Amino acid sequence: TMKRPAQTSILPCLGYILASLSDGASNVSAFSAAPRALISRPSLLLQLASSDAEGEGRVNGGSDCDDKQPPPGPPQANIRINSSNQKSSTRFSSSRKSTDTSGNVSDDVPPTHTAISTDAGPLWEPENCDSNTDLIPHRGRGRKRVLVLCTGGTLTMSNDPLQGNSLAPVQGALTSYLAGMPELISDPEMPQIVSHEYSPLIDSSDMGPGDWIMLARDIESNYYHFDGFVVLMGTDTMAYTASALSFMLQNLGKPVVLTGSQIPLREPYNDARKNLIMAIIFASSDTVNEVTIFFHDRLIRGCRATKVNTSKLLAFDSPNLDPLAEIGINIEENEHLFRPPPRGAFRISTAMDTRMITLRLVPGFDDACIKQMINAARDTHLKGLVLQLYGTGNLPSVKDDLVHCLAEATAAGVVVVATTQCHTGGVILGHYATGRKLIDAGVISASDMTLEATTTKLAYLLGHEDLSITEVRDLMNVDLRGEMTPEGELPPPPLASTYQKAIARVKNGRKY
Repeated sequence: TMKRPAQTSILPCLGYILASLSDGASNVSAFSAAPRALISRPSLLLQLASSDAEGEGRVNGGSDCDDKQPPPGPPQANIRINSSNQKSSTRFSSSRKSTDTSGNVSDDVPPTHTAISTDAGPLWEPENCDSNTDLIPHRGRGRKRVLVLCTGGTLTMSNDPLQGNSLAPVQGALTSYLAGMPELISDPEMPQIVSHEYSPLIDSSDMGPGDWIMLARDIESNYYHFDGFVVLMGTDTMAYTASALSFMLQNLGKPVVLTGSQIPLREPYNDARKNLIMAIIFASSDTVNEVTIFFHDRLIRGCRATKVNTSKLLAFDSPNLDPLAEIGINIEENEHLFRPPPRGAFRISTAMDTRMITLRLVPGFDDACIKQMINAARDTHLKGLVLQLYGTGNLPSVKDDLVHCLAEATAAGVVVVATTQCHTGGVILGHYATGRKLIDAGVISASDMTLEATTTKLAYLLGHEDLSITEVRDLMNVDLRGEMTPEGELPPPPLASTYQKAIARVKNGRKY
């Protein structure tokens, strides 16, 4: 008998690609929500799903539609998506060329992001570890292994007499403390811990895209040798780091838990010990497949988190999504909120274009100053503009000059995104007449995304140099990592009629 030649259909591939972009969640809805411009470019989607922004090809030589993950054996050096194995974190991209209105060709070079610390590299074997890495002795069964990556933050701080007794990170303090914790050493239900402290330890206010790239690469280097990862850092930019890692770590099938503390670990009374222990417990979970933040008494999705308090132990909140889990006497998990396991091989995409600005409007603002700033930023290749507007995305109706300026910016290739200043809820452009003007100007809605998720998602999409600006705009309205509520699941807008509410109730099968 003759074997029938294999045929390749693009439709299953498109389903896989959208699953890769959204980590396999809500495949049908993601496919139906995919912009027409992207559906018409399957080759571009294949490249996004199987390689990073450099287009270096598929992982492990698999086919475009291969859903199988590599075996959990020794990792291969070529699993890294990035083209460089250097210790410093850099922006992996080539120079872009752009043409201004006069027809002159100018260099449009994305910024270079460099980490303060150096990459940890492979940490699963003792011979690969340096003096900043320690294997915590474990007398239990050691069925699971968790890698703790410490960048610094309040948790590791103590008073520094050289800096006027201000709090500063102390190198080595965490490692010595972990080695003396009986919960980690003797409890048979706890996983084995390998801890690594970056050098130097830094305050989270100093962390940026270069440090996010460093963390993503170290997670990738050790991905197949640990069951979960804990990232210890300061709280000031933790929500930004969690959001960025959510997008960088594609097809993540293991928990990555960020945590820190409001009180240093060295203090007799602190929140650091509980946060650290619970983060390790959740990092060894079999049900969490995403980047999360554990703080105080709850586990929340990383790309839904925002810092809400500077002085209370409950420092983080997830405004538009319930916590994934809450702890009391027992651990109460909201299993219906967990992301499903990924359908593709784990990979990272670390290119981020951060040429953007964020503006928070206040009553009585001088739109002439804002116009001047936007025009000046366009001269330096501004790529994104995030506006924090009133309510559901409203702008003063008398500010026509500013609306014209935004329309000119969008026509020039700037992605303008509208977010809300409100803590909960989202943007509904067009619900009021003032918001309709923004739609006509080319402004897109951030829906119910946090500011942290909006800015990091925009930088992540702009980092894909093979995406056109139109495709970046379209993808901002597609749920990739659970960072936004799909349009069909949003409640009716304020002051909706009884008819609108009834239609929404029938379509969504829920009551409001």
